[in-house]
Amino acid sequence: MIEVIEVIEVIEVIEDIEGINDDGLVCHPFKGLKGSKKGFYSYTLSSDNNTFKPATETELRKLIEDGDFSARGRIRMIPKGATKTTQAGAMKIQKYNGKPVR
Repeated sequence: MIEVIEVIEVIEVIEDIEGINDDGLVCHPFKGLKGSKKGFYSYTLSSDNNTFKPATETELRKLIEDGDFSARGRIRMIPKGATKTTQAGAMKIQKYNGKPVR
């Protein structure tokens, strides 16, 4: 008898950074699970979808605290409680540490 074991990857999110997706769900940045951004959060300070860069949590927080996201920029996020990244999207930050960013 062969036993099949399902491996579930844990998705790390930053809960005090919030965005809102098109369905109105609260979302949080997540660490990439594969590819060149594996282990990093993904962001852009441009309005296109071709300039996403990897960042550590510390780097991402510094960008937010320095005001780099106050006028533009987006972070790849998933809905709160998501177990897969298929619902990921790039969104503007709405709140950081419970306070509005824009």
